Amino acid sequence: MKNSKLPPMGPLINFCKAAEHQSFTKAAQELNLTHGAISRSVQQLEQYFGLALFQRRNRRIYLTDKGRFFAQRVDSLLAELALTCEQMAVQNNGLHLAVSCEPSLAMRWLMPRLGHFNEEFTDIDVHLSTAGGPVDLAAQNLHLAIRRSDFQSPADYWVTPLGRERIGLVCHPSYWADKRHQSMTLLHTRTRPSAWSDWLSLSAQSIESAKEQYFDHFYFSLQAAVAGLGLAIGPQHLVADDISNGHLLAPFGFVETTTEYIALSLKNPQRDTALNDFVSWLKIEMGEKS
Repeated sequence: MKNSKLPPMGPLINFCKAAEHQSFTKAAQELNLTHGAISRSVQQLEQYFGLALFQRRNRRIYLTDKGRFFAQRVDSLLAELALTCEQMAVQNNGLHLAVSCEPSLAMRWLMPRLGHFNEEFTDIDVHLSTAGGPVDLAAQNLHLAIRRSDFQSPADYWVTPLGRERIGLVCHPSYWADKRHQSMTLLHTRTRPSAWSDWLSLSAQSIESAKEQYFDHFYFSLQAAVAGLGLAIGPQHLVADDISNGHLLAPFGFVETTTEYIALSLKNPQRDTALNDFVSWLKIEMGEKS
């Protein structure tokens, strides 16, 4: 590997800690180094690039624009390196699965159920990360990705259907009781801008709205519904627990869409023990809530 353009690793780590705390002193305390060692690391990088990474004012330090950009990128790369090293260590000690999952599905459905999987399959360690859309399994050192089937997956991926997506109007029970005969607030998500039009088309229902509110992610629109701020469109798997707990109500039930949840892998799951156990468990769990 050609690495002639890479600065030494030690100063990079020291710089990231200084950037995180905006303080050489706090970075030194966390890394068990001297203030001078952190300062020299930063100076070494500044000399390497020929530009300032910090501004020094009134005995305090502030990241420059270039310093902030560099810190964010290096911190992300170091986090990925740490995860890779952790995966290597775990692989030596037993069965290991690196799994990527759609963020909202991971937070609202998968993570609350992983404890049950761990109890049943004590020899398999699942390391979960979140992302959506197309995925490069090999480049990201992933064994499996859980996605919605709303994009074309590579031809060499194994695609295992997990269950059809079903969506419905959801809101807090008290909101429905108070507002059902009045104009209501529709909660939208920018990551699924067609959610409302899809549901209205599939359900043949009509809703009179007084206003509309937009959120950056599906997860936030559903949390707003739980908080009683209005009506949201939610996939059944993402709202099943809140409905069971009485935090949400689906007054019109759920309708099936043309989209599936799928598991993407480089290997045939049936020929890998850990993959097969996990994918089979996912299919059962999703089937129970369909």
